[in-house]
Amino acid sequence: MYDFSRCKLCAATAASRTYELAKTTVYACSACGFHYISHLDSLPAESTGNPAQTLNQKAWDYIESRLPGNGKQLKKNLDLVSHHLSLTGSYCLDIGAGAGLFPRLLADSGAFVHGIEPQGIFREFAQRKFGIDLNEETIESRHWQQGFTNFFDVVTLWDILEHVNFPSETLQNAYNVTKPGGWLFLDTPRRDALYYRISEWAYRLSGGKNALFLESLYSPLPFRHKQIFTLRQLVQLVKSIGYTVISLHNNVLQPQNKMVLVCQKL
Repeated sequence: MYDFSRCKLCAATAASRTYELAKTTVYACSACGFHYISHLDSLPAESTGNPAQTLNQKAWDYIESRLPGNGKQLKKNLDLVSHHLSLTGSYCLDIGAGAGLFPRLLADSGAFVHGIEPQGIFREFAQRKFGIDLNEETIESRHWQQGFTNFFDVVTLWDILEHVNFPSETLQNAYNVTKPGGWLFLDTPRRDALYYRISEWAYRLSGGKNALFLESLYSPLPFRHKQIFTLRQLVQLVKSIGYTVISLHNNVLQPQNKMVLVCQKL
């Protein structure tokens, strides 16, 4: 069992319970300021008899209903990637590919695409809807770390880093499969955004009775938000792993703020 007093970012045994929410606890590290909850995911068992893993009509309709909204943002993400390199003939890995829309967009742009998605229901949807075969083996597996070392021109993590158990390890493993000169593109919520700060103030002023957005930002349910970075923490992390930050995009006043980082393995 993981000792949550050991910071998931800096590894110092300096984290303590800071925000007691309805369904989970947020730990804060006094050494580096990182915030994360007291929960780690176990990957779901792949079983056709498990309704949660069955792509029935209700699940299909729900996933498909989300595509237009997600597609608008993913097309912007595609434009960002295309701004930095030609996708024609490029080898791309989308980590946390979900329903497969971004891999489809990459393939339509001429890229050779690989995608990772641990949830079987999304892999089945991606195959049936887009003809995209996603891989269930996560980035730390031998399949990727030994079979694709220094291989990919592009690695993307769209809305993924806040969901994984150990973000430092995820980025290190992404770095390992990125070729020299290759690119990393990611986005993730920003903890020093205004809506998060207001939630912290509300929690403290109410003695923990009113957590505002903190209750919706964190969840112990599978594949939900486990940690949220500040801009400085995220930049320091990608640099410590070996990436060079080429550009970043953020607006701290936006209510649903995200940081977008463009990095390169030089």
